[in-house]
Amino acid sequence: MNLKIKDHFNVEFFNKFRITLRYDAVASTFSFEHYFDPKNKEHRILWQPGHFHIVKLEHKGELLLTGYILSQTFAKSKIKKLSSISGYSLPGVLEDCQIPTSLYPLQSDGLTLGQITSKLLAHFSTSRNPIKLEVDPSVSGKVNSVFDKTTASETDTIKSYLTKMAAQKDIVLSHTPEGNLLYTKAKADIAPIFHFTPGQIGVTDMSLTFDGQAMHSSITLLKQASTEGGNAGQSFVSNPYVPFVRRPAVKKQSSGGDNDTGDAASNALSAELKGIVLTIELNDWFLDGKIVKPNNTILVTDPELYIFEPTLFFIESVDLVGDEKENTASLKCVLPEVYTENRPKNIFEVKGADTK
Repeated sequence: MNLKIKDHFNVEFFNKFRITLRYDAVASTFSFEHYFDPKNKEHRILWQPGHFHIVKLEHKGELLLTGYILSQTFAKSKIKKLSSISGYSLPGVLEDCQIPTSLYPLQSDGLTLGQITSKLLAHFSTSRNPIKLEVDPSVSGKVNSVFDKTTASETDTIKSYLTKMAAQKDIVLSHTPEGNLLYTKAKADIAPIFHFTPGQIGVTDMSLTFDGQAMHSSITLLKQASTEGGNAGQSFVSNPYVPFVRRPAVKKQSSGGDNDTGDAASNALSAELKGIVLTIELNDWFLDGKIVKPNNTILVTDPELYIFEPTLFFIESVDLVGDEKENTASLKCVLPEVYTENRPKNIFEVKGADTK
Protein backbone atom coordinates (compact mmCIF):
# COMPACT_ATOMS: atom_id res chain seq x y z
CA MET A 1 0.00 0.00 0.00
CA ASN A 2 1.37 3.40 -1.00
CA LEU A 3 0.42 6.69 0.67
CA LYS A 4 1.43 9.66 -1.46
CA ILE A 5 1.43 13.11 0.07
CA LYS A 6 0.94 15.82 -2.52
CA ASP A 7 4.13 17.80 -3.20
CA HIS A 8 6.05 15.84 -0.56
CA PHE A 9 6.84 12.12 -0.69
CA ASN A 10 5.67 8.54 -1.08
CA VAL A 11 5.36 6.21 1.94
CA GLU A 12 5.35 2.49 1.14
CA PHE A 13 5.52 0.81 4.55
CA PHE A 14 3.32 0.94 7.64
CA ASN A 15 2.97 -1.51 10.52
CA LYS A 16 -0.83 -1.56 10.28
CA PHE A 17 -3.44 0.06 8.08
CA ARG A 18 -7.14 -0.01 7.30
CA ILE A 19 -9.02 1.43 4.34
CA THR A 20 -12.82 1.35 4.32
CA LEU A 21 -14.23 1.79 0.83
CA ARG A 22 -17.88 2.87 0.98
CA TYR A 23 -20.47 3.11 -1.77
CA ASP A 24 -23.41 4.90 -0.13
CA ALA A 25 -21.31 7.70 1.40
CA VAL A 26 -19.58 10.95 0.48
CA ALA A 27 -16.25 9.56 1.70
CA SER A 28 -14.20 6.46 2.32
CA THR A 29 -11.89 6.38 5.34
CA PHE A 30 -8.35 5.30 6.16
CA SER A 31 -6.00 4.86 9.11
CA PHE A 32 -2.31 3.98 9.28
CA GLU A 33 -0.14 2.99 12.25
CA HIS A 34 3.64 3.28 12.47
CA TYR A 35 6.39 3.96 15.00
CA PHE A 36 6.78 7.74 14.94
CA ASP A 37 10.38 8.94 14.78
CA PRO A 38 10.63 12.66 15.67
CA LYS A 39 14.10 12.80 14.07
CA ASN A 40 12.72 11.65 10.71
CA LYS A 41 11.77 14.62 8.50
CA GLU A 42 9.15 12.63 6.57
CA HIS A 43 7.55 11.55 9.83
CA ARG A 44 7.45 15.14 11.10
CA ILE A 45 5.64 16.22 7.91
CA LEU A 46 3.26 13.26 7.88
CA TRP A 47 2.29 13.55 11.55
CA GLN A 48 2.18 17.34 11.87
CA PRO A 49 -1.25 18.20 13.34
CA GLY A 50 -3.45 20.75 11.64
CA HIS A 51 -1.89 20.64 8.16
CA PHE A 52 -4.64 18.46 6.62
CA HIS A 53 -2.25 17.05 4.02
CA ILE A 54 -3.89 15.83 0.82
CA VAL A 55 -3.00 12.20 0.14
CA LYS A 56 -3.52 9.55 -2.51
CA LEU A 57 -3.76 5.89 -1.51
CA GLU A 58 -2.67 3.39 -4.14
CA HIS A 59 -2.06 -0.34 -4.28
CA LYS A 60 0.15 -1.63 -7.09
CA GLY A 61 -0.58 1.50 -9.11
CA GLU A 62 -4.37 1.37 -8.63
CA LEU A 63 -5.85 4.52 -7.06
CA LEU A 64 -8.19 3.70 -4.17
CA LEU A 65 -8.75 7.03 -2.40
CA THR A 66 -7.89 10.73 -2.55
CA GLY A 67 -8.42 12.60 0.70
CA TYR A 68 -7.14 14.50 3.73
CA ILE A 69 -5.15 13.45 6.76
CA LEU A 70 -7.43 14.68 9.55
CA SER A 71 -6.19 13.24 12.83
CA GLN A 72 -2.97 12.20 14.51
CA THR A 73 -2.45 10.12 17.63
CA PHE A 74 0.88 9.93 19.47
CA ALA A 75 1.77 7.33 22.10
CA LYS A 76 4.66 7.02 24.53
CA SER A 77 5.43 4.43 27.20
CA LYS A 78 8.25 2.24 28.47
CA ILE A 79 7.48 -0.11 25.60
CA LYS A 80 7.47 1.59 22.20
CA LYS A 81 3.92 2.02 20.87
CA LEU A 82 2.48 2.71 17.46
CA SER A 83 1.29 6.20 16.54
CA SER A 84 -1.47 6.69 13.97
CA ILE A 85 -2.85 8.99 11.31
CA SER A 86 -6.35 8.85 9.85
CA GLY A 87 -8.59 10.69 7.43
CA TYR A 88 -11.21 10.48 4.69
CA SER A 89 -11.96 11.29 1.04
CA LEU A 90 -12.06 14.96 -0.01
CA PRO A 91 -15.90 15.19 -0.09
CA GLY A 92 -16.00 14.06 3.55
CA VAL A 93 -15.89 17.73 4.54
CA LEU A 94 -19.55 17.93 3.45
CA GLU A 95 -20.42 15.54 6.28
CA ASP A 96 -18.85 17.78 8.91
CA CYS A 97 -19.98 21.25 7.81
CA GLN A 98 -23.24 23.17 7.53
CA ILE A 99 -24.13 25.59 4.75
CA PRO A 100 -22.07 28.76 5.40
CA THR A 101 -24.05 31.93 6.02
CA SER A 102 -22.41 33.52 2.98
CA LEU A 103 -24.52 31.17 0.82
CA TYR A 104 -27.84 32.04 2.48
CA PRO A 105 -30.83 32.07 1.94
CA LEU A 106 -31.37 28.40 2.73
CA GLN A 107 -34.37 28.17 0.41
CA SER A 108 -33.79 27.41 -3.28
CA ASP A 109 -36.57 27.92 -5.81
CA GLY A 110 -36.59 26.56 -9.34
CA LEU A 111 -33.07 25.10 -9.23
CA THR A 112 -31.88 21.62 -10.18
CA LEU A 113 -30.09 19.25 -7.84
CA GLY A 114 -26.96 19.74 -9.93
CA GLN A 115 -27.13 23.53 -9.66
CA ILE A 116 -27.64 23.46 -5.89
CA THR A 117 -24.78 20.99 -5.44
CA SER A 118 -22.34 22.89 -7.66
CA LYS A 119 -23.07 26.09 -5.74
CA LEU A 120 -22.25 24.41 -2.43
CA LEU A 121 -19.16 22.60 -3.72
CA ALA A 122 -17.70 25.82 -5.09
CA HIS A 123 -17.36 27.12 -1.53
CA PHE A 124 -15.14 24.17 -0.50
CA SER A 125 -13.22 23.56 -3.72
CA THR A 126 -9.86 25.32 -4.09
CA SER A 127 -6.86 24.97 -6.38
CA ARG A 128 -5.15 23.01 -3.59
CA ASN A 129 -8.03 20.62 -3.06
CA PRO A 130 -10.49 20.73 -5.96
CA ILE A 131 -13.76 18.85 -5.38
CA LYS A 132 -15.77 18.41 -8.55
CA LEU A 133 -19.27 17.10 -9.17
CA GLU A 134 -19.52 14.01 -11.34
CA VAL A 135 -22.86 12.72 -12.61
CA ASP A 136 -23.43 9.17 -13.81
CA PRO A 137 -25.24 9.26 -17.20
CA SER A 138 -27.90 6.94 -15.76
CA VAL A 139 -29.14 9.73 -13.44
CA SER A 140 -28.24 12.87 -15.41
CA GLY A 141 -31.89 13.52 -16.29
CA LYS A 142 -32.94 13.45 -12.64
CA VAL A 143 -29.96 15.54 -11.50
CA ASN A 144 -30.92 18.19 -14.05
CA SER A 145 -34.63 18.20 -13.17
CA VAL A 146 -35.94 21.18 -11.23
CA PHE A 147 -37.06 21.30 -7.60
CA ASP A 148 -39.97 23.73 -7.25
CA LYS A 149 -38.72 24.58 -3.76
CA THR A 150 -36.27 23.08 -1.32
CA THR A 151 -35.17 24.37 2.06
CA ALA A 152 -32.21 23.37 4.21
CA SER A 153 -32.06 23.60 7.98
CA GLU A 154 -29.45 25.81 9.64
CA THR A 155 -28.17 22.76 11.51
CA ASP A 156 -28.24 20.30 8.59
CA THR A 157 -24.86 19.21 7.32
CA ILE A 158 -24.40 19.72 3.59
CA LYS A 159 -24.20 15.97 3.12
CA SER A 160 -27.50 15.48 4.96
CA TYR A 161 -29.21 18.17 2.87
CA LEU A 162 -27.96 16.78 -0.44
CA THR A 163 -28.79 13.21 0.56
CA LYS A 164 -32.40 14.12 1.36
CA MET A 165 -32.84 15.79 -2.03
CA ALA A 166 -31.12 12.98 -3.91
CA ALA A 167 -33.28 10.37 -2.17
CA GLN A 168 -36.42 12.12 -3.43
CA LYS A 169 -35.22 11.38 -6.96
CA ASP A 170 -33.88 7.89 -6.24
CA ILE A 171 -30.26 8.99 -6.68
CA VAL A 172 -27.31 7.70 -4.65
CA LEU A 173 -24.79 10.19 -3.26
CA SER A 174 -21.31 8.69 -3.51
CA HIS A 175 -17.71 9.63 -4.35
CA THR A 176 -14.87 8.66 -6.69
CA PRO A 177 -11.29 7.48 -6.02
CA GLU A 178 -10.14 10.87 -7.36
CA GLY A 179 -11.96 12.63 -4.51
CA ASN A 180 -14.97 13.97 -6.41
CA LEU A 181 -18.62 13.93 -5.35
CA LEU A 182 -20.68 11.51 -7.44
CA TYR A 183 -24.40 11.25 -8.18
CA THR A 184 -25.04 7.75 -9.40
CA LYS A 185 -27.22 4.66 -9.48
CA ALA A 186 -26.08 1.31 -8.11
CA LYS A 187 -24.92 -1.43 -10.45
CA ALA A 188 -27.06 -3.88 -8.52
CA ASP A 189 -28.38 -5.66 -11.61
CA ILE A 190 -24.98 -6.55 -13.11
CA ALA A 191 -23.58 -10.08 -13.21
CA PRO A 192 -22.11 -11.25 -9.87
CA ILE A 193 -18.33 -11.27 -9.57
CA PHE A 194 -18.24 -14.41 -7.40
CA HIS A 195 -20.42 -17.23 -6.01
CA PHE A 196 -19.80 -18.03 -2.34
CA THR A 197 -20.66 -21.59 -1.28
CA PRO A 198 -19.85 -23.60 1.89
CA GLY A 199 -16.27 -24.74 2.39
CA GLN A 200 -14.53 -22.36 0.01
CA ILE A 201 -10.84 -21.64 0.48
CA GLY A 202 -10.12 -18.04 1.43
CA VAL A 203 -13.35 -17.43 3.36
CA THR A 204 -12.59 -17.23 7.07
CA ASP A 205 -16.00 -16.18 8.40
CA MET A 206 -19.55 -15.39 7.25
CA SER A 207 -22.56 -14.06 9.15
CA LEU A 208 -26.09 -12.89 8.36
CA THR A 209 -28.20 -10.60 10.56
CA PHE A 210 -31.89 -9.74 10.28
CA ASP A 211 -32.93 -6.68 12.32
CA GLY A 212 -36.70 -7.01 12.62
CA GLN A 213 -37.00 -4.00 14.93
CA ALA A 214 -35.83 -1.73 12.11
CA MET A 215 -38.60 -2.93 9.79
CA HIS A 216 -42.28 -2.09 9.37
CA SER A 217 -45.09 -3.97 7.69
CA SER A 218 -46.01 -0.88 5.67
CA ILE A 219 -44.78 2.65 5.06
CA THR A 220 -47.02 5.59 4.17
CA LEU A 221 -45.22 8.61 2.74
CA LEU A 222 -47.06 11.91 3.20
CA LYS A 223 -46.57 15.06 1.13
CA GLN A 224 -47.89 18.28 2.61
CA ALA A 225 -49.79 20.78 0.50
CA SER A 226 -47.62 23.72 -0.56
CA THR A 227 -48.27 27.31 0.45
CA GLU A 228 -48.91 28.07 -3.23
CA GLY A 229 -51.87 25.72 -3.26
CA GLY A 230 -50.17 22.53 -4.40
CA ASN A 231 -51.93 19.28 -3.58
CA ALA A 232 -51.22 17.13 -0.58
CA GLY A 233 -50.60 13.48 -1.36
CA GLN A 234 -49.40 10.14 -0.12
CA SER A 235 -47.83 6.91 -1.30
CA PHE A 236 -47.97 3.45 0.29
CA VAL A 237 -45.58 0.49 0.17
CA SER A 238 -45.64 -2.84 2.01
CA ASN A 239 -42.64 -4.79 3.26
CA PRO A 240 -42.58 -8.49 2.24
CA TYR A 241 -40.27 -9.25 5.18
CA VAL A 242 -43.00 -8.35 7.71
CA PRO A 243 -46.04 -10.29 6.44
CA PHE A 244 -47.55 -11.60 9.68
CA VAL A 245 -47.71 -8.66 12.10
CA ARG A 246 -48.89 -5.06 11.90
CA ARG A 247 -45.98 -2.61 12.23
CA PRO A 248 -47.06 0.45 10.20
CA ALA A 249 -44.88 3.53 9.76
CA VAL A 250 -45.75 7.03 8.52
CA LYS A 251 -43.07 9.33 7.15
CA LYS A 252 -43.03 12.85 5.74
CA GLN A 253 -41.70 13.89 2.34
CA SER A 254 -39.22 16.70 2.99
CA SER A 255 -38.82 18.03 -0.56
CA GLY A 256 -39.72 17.37 -4.18
CA GLY A 257 -42.96 17.39 -6.10
CA ASP A 258 -45.93 15.07 -6.53
CA ASN A 259 -44.00 12.88 -8.95
CA ASP A 260 -41.29 12.26 -6.35
CA THR A 261 -43.59 10.91 -3.62
CA GLY A 262 -43.58 7.35 -4.96
CA ASP A 263 -39.78 7.33 -5.20
CA ALA A 264 -39.54 8.65 -1.66
CA ALA A 265 -41.76 5.85 -0.36
CA SER A 266 -39.67 3.24 -2.17
CA ASN A 267 -36.52 4.76 -0.71
CA ALA A 268 -37.99 4.56 2.78
CA LEU A 269 -38.54 0.83 2.27
CA SER A 270 -35.03 0.45 0.84
CA ALA A 271 -33.60 2.06 3.97
CA GLU A 272 -35.38 -0.52 6.12
CA LEU A 273 -34.00 -3.38 4.02
CA LYS A 274 -30.55 -2.34 5.23
CA GLY A 275 -31.53 -4.27 8.35
CA ILE A 276 -30.55 -7.44 6.45
CA VAL A 277 -26.74 -7.56 6.42
CA LEU A 278 -24.38 -10.25 5.16
CA THR A 279 -20.74 -10.03 6.31
CA ILE A 280 -17.95 -12.00 4.64
CA GLU A 281 -14.37 -12.17 5.94
CA LEU A 282 -11.62 -13.04 3.44
CA ASN A 283 -7.92 -13.81 3.93
CA ASP A 284 -7.03 -11.71 0.87
CA TRP A 285 -8.08 -8.50 -0.89
CA PHE A 286 -8.69 -10.14 -4.24
CA LEU A 287 -11.52 -12.01 -5.96
CA ASP A 288 -10.68 -13.42 -9.39
CA GLY A 289 -7.49 -11.37 -9.50
CA LYS A 290 -9.05 -7.97 -8.72
CA ILE A 291 -9.26 -5.94 -5.51
CA VAL A 292 -12.78 -6.45 -4.22
CA LYS A 293 -14.69 -3.15 -4.13
CA PRO A 294 -18.19 -1.84 -3.38
CA ASN A 295 -20.81 -1.44 -6.11
CA ASN A 296 -20.51 -5.06 -7.22
CA THR A 297 -22.75 -8.08 -6.68
CA ILE A 298 -22.08 -11.60 -5.46
CA LEU A 299 -24.07 -14.82 -5.23
CA VAL A 300 -24.31 -16.67 -1.92
CA THR A 301 -25.60 -20.16 -1.14
CA ASP A 302 -25.25 -21.40 2.44
CA PRO A 303 -28.04 -23.19 4.36
CA GLU A 304 -26.29 -22.47 7.69
CA LEU A 305 -26.99 -18.77 7.02
CA TYR A 306 -30.61 -19.56 6.09
CA ILE A 307 -29.72 -18.97 2.44
CA PHE A 308 -30.93 -22.18 0.83
CA GLU A 309 -30.85 -21.06 -2.80
CA PRO A 310 -28.35 -18.93 -4.80
CA THR A 311 -29.13 -15.39 -3.66
CA LEU A 312 -27.82 -12.11 -5.01
CA PHE A 313 -26.23 -9.59 -2.64
CA PHE A 314 -24.81 -6.11 -3.25
CA ILE A 315 -21.39 -5.18 -1.81
CA GLU A 316 -21.98 -1.91 0.06
CA SER A 317 -18.60 -1.46 1.73
CA VAL A 318 -15.23 -3.18 1.97
CA ASP A 319 -12.62 -3.01 4.75
CA LEU A 320 -9.10 -3.61 3.45
CA VAL A 321 -6.82 -4.36 6.40
CA GLY A 322 -3.10 -5.09 6.45
CA ASP A 323 -0.12 -5.57 8.74
CA GLU A 324 3.34 -7.17 8.60
CA LYS A 325 1.82 -10.67 8.43
CA GLU A 326 -1.24 -10.56 6.16
CA ASN A 327 -3.84 -8.63 4.20
CA THR A 328 -7.51 -9.35 4.91
CA ALA A 329 -10.84 -8.02 3.64
CA SER A 330 -14.27 -7.68 5.22
CA LEU A 331 -17.30 -7.30 2.93
CA LYS A 332 -20.56 -5.74 4.11
CA CYS A 333 -23.36 -6.79 1.77
CA VAL A 334 -27.05 -5.90 1.52
CA LEU A 335 -29.92 -6.89 -0.73
CA PRO A 336 -29.80 -5.38 -4.24
CA GLU A 337 -33.28 -3.92 -3.69
CA VAL A 338 -31.75 -1.45 -1.24
CA TYR A 339 -30.42 0.37 -4.30
CA THR A 340 -32.75 -0.58 -7.15
CA GLU A 341 -36.34 0.23 -8.01
CA ASN A 342 -37.18 -3.49 -8.09
CA ARG A 343 -39.90 -4.80 -5.85
CA PRO A 344 -38.22 -6.84 -3.06
CA LYS A 345 -38.98 -10.53 -2.62
CA ASN A 346 -38.53 -12.36 0.65
CA ILE A 347 -35.36 -14.43 0.20
CA PHE A 348 -36.22 -16.54 3.26
CA GLU A 349 -39.52 -17.82 1.81
CA VAL A 350 -38.07 -20.76 -0.15
CA LYS A 351 -38.89 -24.45 -0.45
CA GLY A 352 -35.64 -25.50 1.17
CA ALA A 353 -36.59 -23.57 4.28
CA ASP A 354 -40.07 -25.06 4.66
CA THR A 355 -41.21 -24.52 8.25
CA LYS A 356 -44.74 -25.85 7.93
